[in-house]
Amino acid sequence: MKTSHSGNRRGAVDPHAHIYPHRFIEDVRKKRFGRTVTIAPAEGKRYEWIITRGKVLGKEVEARYILTPLEYQPDLRFRDMERMGVERQILSISPPMMLYSMDTAANRELAASLNESLSALAREFPKQFSCMATVPLQDPPAAAAELGRAKKMGHIGVMIASNVAGMNLNDPSLNVFWAKVSKLDLPVFIHPQTVCGEADRLKEFHLRNLIGNPLDTSIAAASLIFGGVLDRYPKLRFCLSHMGGFVPWIRGRWQHGYDIRDEPRQHGAADPERYIGRFYYDTIIHNADCFEFAVKTLGVDRIIYGTDYPADMGYHQPAREIPGLSRLSETDQRKILYGNAKKIYGL
Repeated sequence: MKTSHSGNRRGAVDPHAHIYPHRFIEDVRKKRFGRTVTIAPAEGKRYEWIITRGKVLGKEVEARYILTPLEYQPDLRFRDMERMGVERQILSISPPMMLYSMDTAANRELAASLNESLSALAREFPKQFSCMATVPLQDPPAAAAELGRAKKMGHIGVMIASNVAGMNLNDPSLNVFWAKVSKLDLPVFIHPQTVCGEADRLKEFHLRNLIGNPLDTSIAAASLIFGGVLDRYPKLRFCLSHMGGFVPWIRGRWQHGYDIRDEPRQHGAADPERYIGRFYYDTIIHNADCFEFAVKTLGVDRIIYGTDYPADMGYHQPAREIPGLSRLSETDQRKILYGNAKKIYGL
């Protein structure tokens, strides 16, 4: 793939790009995972369904997600990367495959297959792709072991969901995983999945995504701050998807609550304002004024480019046309488009 640039400008590095690796899709079509993950035609549609099945609270649950060729065919992806001015994607799996509610043994097998397929894809296209792992986080020791294996395969980070089957990220059971991440010195990309409220008040109007996704990311960040995770593991680096959810806008309320209430202090956290700079935030906000505010208040060194490719709620226009980006200096634009991500992920 050739990447077009203007003058001496470099292409963007995208740490928020999802994929179903084509080798994994082949495994699913061969029914490697039985009924746990299958693919079925969507009658009368131009896409297929990828279907997951597992038990949640003892009940069999089935979920269907749209599967299009954009999500697993590299040649189509390269075409869009060229159009968008993206030089490299740091691939993570499509979020529906973070199946923390399913049987632990099944998810261990899925995570291993996905990580092997992702690393194979990055080796096949080393100029266009890097990759970050997925882990069976409902079994923290197994997740820690799989992350160690994934790093040896070439993964340069890990993507996790914003909660673990409804459990917040400060739960003590996760300490073994955080210790492993800290030891391996890998960045953690947090992406919302199975979000708060999706089964009741957020069922209509796509509110599960429009409100639920940024809400659950905000809960994840608050849990890491007030739950003491950032204090126990000072080397941890977290990247928050979708401009950190509500974090840039709600931080003053967090600080006020910390000042007047006892509950935010129960795990010994310091002022929440001290932790805001521990996170990185991607550019997906879709509004020039909000983007400018976030850069100004969070700092340009904490902002990383992101597209959420190929999701329809992502940003798929040319990277240089991010709303609000042109208001920044060329130096700051370069930091956001590729400089910061290269530092975080060691590229």
